[in-house]
Amino acid sequence: MTVRFSFLEKRQFPLVHKTFLEAFSDYQVDMSYMTEEVMFKRAVKNAVAFESSVGVYDGDRMVGFTLIGIDNWKNFLSAFDIGTGIIKEYRGMGIARQMFDFSLSKLKKQAVEKFILEVIQTNEPAVKAYRNTGFNITREWDCYELDVKKANLQENADFSINIQLMGKDVLSLFQDFLDWEPSWENSFSAIMRIPDDVILCGALSEGECVGLLAYCPFLNWIMTLAVKKDFRRRGVASQLLTHLPKYLPPENTKMNLLNVDHSDSGMREFLDKNGFELCGRQYEMEMIL
Repeated sequence: MTVRFSFLEKRQFPLVHKTFLEAFSDYQVDMSYMTEEVMFKRAVKNAVAFESSVGVYDGDRMVGFTLIGIDNWKNFLSAFDIGTGIIKEYRGMGIARQMFDFSLSKLKKQAVEKFILEVIQTNEPAVKAYRNTGFNITREWDCYELDVKKANLQENADFSINIQLMGKDVLSLFQDFLDWEPSWENSFSAIMRIPDDVILCGALSEGECVGLLAYCPFLNWIMTLAVKKDFRRRGVASQLLTHLPKYLPPENTKMNLLNVDHSDSGMREFLDKNGFELCGRQYEMEMIL
């Protein structure tokens, strides 16, 4: 069977989404929330570069795709696999590797130095394939879900806090709050690119901002939950989480917090204590181009 490869154009996105629905119909994670609008916004959030992304065709039918984002990442110009999908009957033919190889020449011409991706840890065939391609595991991510009605949140901190909505322009002030670099999906750059309003809740104490929560409404993701080191274990994060549902539609009874660095035992302990349930684990993988 012969297929052809070509770079994508923005106008083809409806076809990419149609192919996505077919390719992910048997995926181990429910992707029903991924409407065309949500998928496009997520691509924008992740710095999609359509001219470097790839479509695969059997005749006029798109049977696979790779959406690629390009941005500065840890001081390197890097590419990110926003999403790769192949329709079931075309799997096992090496198409994913061929799409990657097809994109490499253009990425190298753009001076891209690294390629980053995320993969579910239990998807062993994919992990093995990426390893064989030259990717190495750089970090392990834990993914959580919170049922708001079952949450064990304590609203009151042990000192006076005022929760306020804030604008994206304050994000740079919180860089020093972080113990580890967020994933590509949750980076401050990604928050800045979100095409709709993102909900940013700041915790203020005597005029000083000591905590931040960033929430992406169209994905229902908490992208950042960070507290200044001197104010941790004093109820700041719990109070931010308690206030977030006040800004959400009443039907949002659950929310996700994805890509928590597994090495952060303090964060994992906090999430367990406050009612978050582990719903998946991912690897971050990286290849030097």
